[in-house]
Amino acid sequence: MSNKSSFETVLKWIVVVILAIVALKVVFTILGIAFFLGGVLLFRVLPLVLLVWIVYKVVQWLGDSNGSSSTTV
Repeated sequence: MSNKSSFETVLKWIVVVILAIVALKVVFTILGIAFFLGGVLLFRVLPLVLLVWIVYKVVQWLGDSNGSSSTTV
């Protein structure tokens, strides 16, 4: 009986280790995708958003200085 119990314990640990490796691969894949998307957003999209925002603010400032003298909120 002791031999069967030890075999079951070893088999359970092998299954647990395999499942842990699979879980780690899934986690690292998700983190890789997240870092890739974060890099794309940071270095490709953010500069475009900032550029458009600056152009918008300049146009708004030029419109306010040429247009009405009343202040808007």
